[in-house]
Amino acid sequence: MTGDVRPAATVVLLRDTDAGLETFIMRRVASMAFAPNMHVFPGGRVDDLDVRERVHFTTTDVAGLAARGSSDEEGIRALYSCAVRETAEEADIDIAERDAEGRLVIDPTLLPIVDHWVTPETESRRYDVRFFAAAVADGRARLVTTEADQAGWITPAEALAQFAAGGMAMLPPTEAVLERLRAFATAAEFLSDAVQRPVVPLLPRQLVDDEGRSRWTLVHDRTGEVLVDRIRMPHTRETDGRPATEVSS
Repeated sequence: MTGDVRPAATVVLLRDTDAGLETFIMRRVASMAFAPNMHVFPGGRVDDLDVRERVHFTTTDVAGLAARGSSDEEGIRALYSCAVRETAEEADIDIAERDAEGRLVIDPTLLPIVDHWVTPETESRRYDVRFFAAAVADGRARLVTTEADQAGWITPAEALAQFAAGGMAMLPPTEAVLERLRAFATAAEFLSDAVQRPVVPLLPRQLVDDEGRSRWTLVHDRTGEVLVDRIRMPHTRETDGRPATEVSS
């Protein structure tokens, strides 16, 4: 590990259109210290406001929800707060309402955790990122952050096609989520599947044997269990957006 791993949240916003299921993606500005020029979902790291935020879940199984996010109850509340706050700050969309007591009211079936990725240990800046998903009924979203210079709705298939053609830079976790999304026709179908699908903290890990030969694996971040051996090397460094061929062992 090259540094502290910060908890973070990102939200896959979804809308149904005549062209099919679309998601809202932003391009981070070139001056960002982490993932410059990358196309990402709205999100960011957990901050002190999120830790202090009062969050009420519609489920009574908060411990189970925390386990799904590989966190504790305090941590999962902060992660949900971060997801809601960052979506409002970056895309001008409120994905949760407040009750009469001023608490954020979260229905985990409408805002499920859909994936979980941890920045590789070869990176200088590392984040422990939970991916959430939410349907936007009216499809309204607009860029309201200076951390990005472009944003818009796009089908997962088109985003992946642009990425393959070299015109839409993105990090491997974003690519993985888009690959999942492309299999669904509507937001409701994706969310219904997501609440049933197990979530595992995924860490791409570089291993080097005694003879100096390197290979990449996908491991369970909390246990170290190898989930998939010999995966392709991450194509892009998360910290600076440079090609992963420059990752050192």
